[in-house]
Amino acid sequence: MLRAKFSFLVLLFAVLGSSHRLFALDDWLPINPEELKMTADSAHQGDAIILYHEETADDMTRHRYVYMRLKVLTDKGKRYGDVEIPYDGSFQGISDLRGRTIAPDGTITPFAGKAFNKTVVKAHGIKYLAKSFTLPNIQVGSIIEWKYTAFWDDYLIAPRWVVQESLFQKKARFTFVPMIKSGHYVVDSRGDIKDRVFQMMIGLPEKTEIKTVANDRLELELHDIPPFEEEEFAPPAGMLKWRVNFYYGAGNLNKPEEFWKHEGKYWIKDVEAFTGHSSAVAAAVNQVTTPSDTPEQKARKIYAYVQKINNLSFALREGSLEEFNAGNNKAKRTADDVLRNNGGFRTELARLYWGMARAANLPVYIMRVADRDEYFFNSTIPNADQLTSEIVIVALDGKEVFLDPGTPFCPYGHLAWQHNSTKGMRQVPDGNILLAITPPANYKDAVSKRVGQITLNADGSAKGTVAIAWAGEEAMVHRLNAMKTDEAGRKKELEEELQAALPQGSTVHMDAATGWEDAETQLKANFTIEMSSYASNAGKRLLVPTNMFQTRSRQPFTHGERKQPIYFNYPYYEMDDTQITFPAAYHMESLGQDVPPVKTDYSIYRVKHSVTGNTVTISRDFAMAGIGFQQKDYPELRKFYNDVSSHDSEQLVLSSAAQ
Repeated sequence: MLRAKFSFLVLLFAVLGSSHRLFALDDWLPINPEELKMTADSAHQGDAIILYHEETADDMTRHRYVYMRLKVLTDKGKRYGDVEIPYDGSFQGISDLRGRTIAPDGTITPFAGKAFNKTVVKAHGIKYLAKSFTLPNIQVGSIIEWKYTAFWDDYLIAPRWVVQESLFQKKARFTFVPMIKSGHYVVDSRGDIKDRVFQMMIGLPEKTEIKTVANDRLELELHDIPPFEEEEFAPPAGMLKWRVNFYYGAGNLNKPEEFWKHEGKYWIKDVEAFTGHSSAVAAAVNQVTTPSDTPEQKARKIYAYVQKINNLSFALREGSLEEFNAGNNKAKRTADDVLRNNGGFRTELARLYWGMARAANLPVYIMRVADRDEYFFNSTIPNADQLTSEIVIVALDGKEVFLDPGTPFCPYGHLAWQHNSTKGMRQVPDGNILLAITPPANYKDAVSKRVGQITLNADGSAKGTVAIAWAGEEAMVHRLNAMKTDEAGRKKELEEELQAALPQGSTVHMDAATGWEDAETQLKANFTIEMSSYASNAGKRLLVPTNMFQTRSRQPFTHGERKQPIYFNYPYYEMDDTQITFPAAYHMESLGQDVPPVKTDYSIYRVKHSVTGNTVTISRDFAMAGIGFQQKDYPELRKFYNDVSSHDSEQLVLSSAAQ
């Protein structure tokens, strides 16, 4: 996705020469009687099928038009009437949303409700914004369809077509109306000429062809597109689905090394221009450091100072075009603006730290990296928008320390997980800009410890307390999530998180949580819990799970085969201590087996049991030290998790003393 500002005159020329829209928003495609008659037996394509999928990216008007038509084939397929349209609220808006439901007899019910902004939560706290709405009167056999327009301000955004969906598609049609026409070009804000459009197809069948039609529009039409099959703990779907990337550029796009050299040169000029030789930056350094400070003390003090500045990238809750316009002014802002207003976007804060460290005479380098939560950086793809964040590197005592001042609550010497084991371009001591990779994360940098103390009753119920502490990445993820809600919302999220880990039917009440504001300390929370049926009765015996936190024992890899690589967002370390006090009328008949420390190249696992009087303590350590595994590694990884699940599922056997 290329975001290059273009001039008003170029825009005026482009709009005047723009081709017509592929469809009008007030019109719908004709209804095919055969599609109305279609059944699950005749379709053989699961719970629903996409009959028609159309997207038109029109850079002349800075709009993208989307049309979807689905056939509901089963009761489960009704869920596709709950529609979520993801979008980046920092620069994009959604308008002209329409929808309707067509019953099997042809009766049409328009969508007359309202779409709501919704924050969608994915694994490890990844959140994105979506327009959410529900289509009316859906039944088995219904056809549902919706259309909308995505729009943005004066940025040139070459499209990225994601061809595959989670459902089988009978027909899909993609159109791109580029800004650049034959014999014409645009000039971006750097003065670079963009005189052609490049394309890259990834994953599509070998003979797929994108055609150039009237008015230099590019079109792709496909039939019978297989669904994309989601697998748990897989790389981002955007990296695996069939897709087409477009780029505006010139001849250097055919030579990736030349392209990245060119990009690096302009990028570092932007960084230099942002910071300059600012007296305000020098004054800030003098404010937070002293001449007697060691280089490390200076680095830490400057980091703490920058982290306290209001981070506008994370303060914007829902996103809107107005916020995008505010963000547009980032290119005009300087370090002086950030200091004067005590607020800056995440890239600005990284650059401010770089400028302050440089003013403090520290050997410091800046790096522009790709967040790996949605896409992975590929140096052969000539698109600088792959690089979405900036981090800073300080050389201290012959060692490079990687810092993430643009991420709130990121501890000193730590990178947010999206910025570990990722690639980008960085400054090096000789002043050049090179492609490089960031260090891998360590499992000890993402620690969670839970201590449960429960009293078991003879009927199998239990009540007690749970104390949880998070450190490093685990604490940061929780703190970042908490920025998007209030105190009541924080409480609710933590209660739901623990409740999901306990046996079904458990009740959870959070008593207190501390450490929300200090990135260098642990985040802690205390809970009171009740479990109505923790143990099960078997005659005069009680069968008691040794693992109270049951989600830990779940085997995530149940299938015998794996189609995609395995991908964990970051390595992590879990420590659980569970103390169970059982009724005095019972004695321990079977304690369960200890598991001595088992270490592999990618994991650690240990379980230990101990008994004092009528209290048993189970200690469990688990670490996943790797983040990426190929399909060939799947059998070994699956066996490891099977063994863990088996040990975690062991039970204590208590016998009644009256037996």
